[in-house]
Amino acid sequence: MGIELNILHWIYLIFIILIITVMVMKRDTSLVCIMGIFLLGLFATGSLYLSVMGIFNSFIFAIKELIGTILIISIITAMSKVLLETGINEIMISPFTKLIKTPTLAYWVIGILMMVISWFFWPSPAVALLGAVLLPVALNVKLPAMGVAVAMNLFGLVLHCPEILSYKVRQSLLQMEQESL
Repeated sequence: MGIELNILHWIYLIFIILIITVMVMKRDTSLVCIMGIFLLGLFATGSLYLSVMGIFNSFIFAIKELIGTILIISIITAMSKVLLETGINEIMISPFTKLIKTPTLAYWVIGILMMVISWFFWPSPAVALLGAVLLPVALNVKLPAMGVAVAMNLFGLVLHCPEILSYKVRQSLLQMEQESL
């Protein structure tokens, strides 16, 4: 019982390699993906118009699957911009500015807040909201922006979903954290 690869498999593999190459070059992958869908449709159906129809059907499928995520991220981003433009973020963070006096405290306070927020929101929009509000406070106490990013992502993602990291990786991250403090 052998596995038999046909031309569709090879086209798919070639386009996966092309997409990864384009990502490494830091370019937009949309055109490469559309060409891949078109060629897969053309070789699968043997019809030009069904291939074009496959591109549009893939757009509709993607929109149906991702519209909720796109909506949440856009709302959180818009809310963050409103907070910054109106200056409300200064009022919101005033209790934390009294608490955050050192880079170490900034790291832990931002991390714990991120963990609590990610229990109720999806972590990516929570990072956008929390980052826009607390990044200036952390920078004022000399915590580097990378330290803020590490705290938000470790606490928001790893502590929210600890099963994604093995014990060894968690231990090495904790050791790196202790060495940096």
